[in-house]
Amino acid sequence: MAVSIFGGSHKRIARYVNERENKIVDCTYIIKFILASNKLKIMITLQEILNLKTDLFKISRVKLVRHKTDRAEYRDLIKDRNELLKYQKEQSKPIFHNCDYIISFIGTERRKSILFGIFKVNGYEQINGSYYYNLIQAPEFDYLSDRIIIDWGNNAMAWHQWYDKQPKEIIQILPAGYLGEFPGLLNFVLDFNELKRLVEHPEANEDWKNHLSAINGVYLILDYKTGDQYVGSANGQDGIWQRWVEYSKTYHGGNQVLKTLCSMDKNYHKNFRYSVLQTLPGNITQKEIVKIENLYKEKLGTRVHGLNMN
Repeated sequence: MAVSIFGGSHKRIARYVNERENKIVDCTYIIKFILASNKLKIMITLQEILNLKTDLFKISRVKLVRHKTDRAEYRDLIKDRNELLKYQKEQSKPIFHNCDYIISFIGTERRKSILFGIFKVNGYEQINGSYYYNLIQAPEFDYLSDRIIIDWGNNAMAWHQWYDKQPKEIIQILPAGYLGEFPGLLNFVLDFNELKRLVEHPEANEDWKNHLSAINGVYLILDYKTGDQYVGSANGQDGIWQRWVEYSKTYHGGNQVLKTLCSMDKNYHKNFRYSVLQTLPGNITQKEIVKIENLYKEKLGTRVHGLNMN
């Protein structure tokens, strides 16, 4: 669940927290404080949040950078970090020459932009007319990445701006581990890292957990490396959710073929993709579930050329 923040200044927050807690205000504490309080309606900027945490950006040359992308879903944005990092390092012009740091955002819809990361500019190489920057992500701010959404302002404004010249209002703070909006039971495919993120952060992904826990169903595991498939079913308390939790922890869920694959390569489970083939009513019998599951095995040939042994 995302929280919107409106009106006011960080000084009011800091004073309020200090009066109640008598302690030095920490940026993490401030964010938790805002998320937990429904009574405060305070506008706060990115600069106010970061300047509460550190003086680093007050004494450094810092640029705000907004990259455009055609990725529509939040899940796709956070999944393709390596591609975005590579894209960001190469520039056709010396955009980052006079910078100590860049605070990087990915443009989503309209004026919204999500924090991609904060990077130290550690030199560059010029090759064939292009500039390749050595950008080192600042780990002390990683907990903010993929969580803070700002209003970038007018779409016609430059995609790179000086940090101290352009205040950016924070309009949402996403919970840690957020996977994105639930698209519907039959409208997604999760890779293993996404499944792990989902299971480890159920509070941040309540819609996902509630829907997957509420239904029985037939599901598919795709081995993305070979194209082989495994058809399984889940019923009873917590439905598909409880079955997929097992996969996130054991990688194989007790299936012998998957277990063999995982034993040959400790990272093999990262090839697996998870999706729901069909939802089933709660009053269906075990015999009926097995019949439907077997029908999918026949349709997809998962016994002959796949990962099902029975």
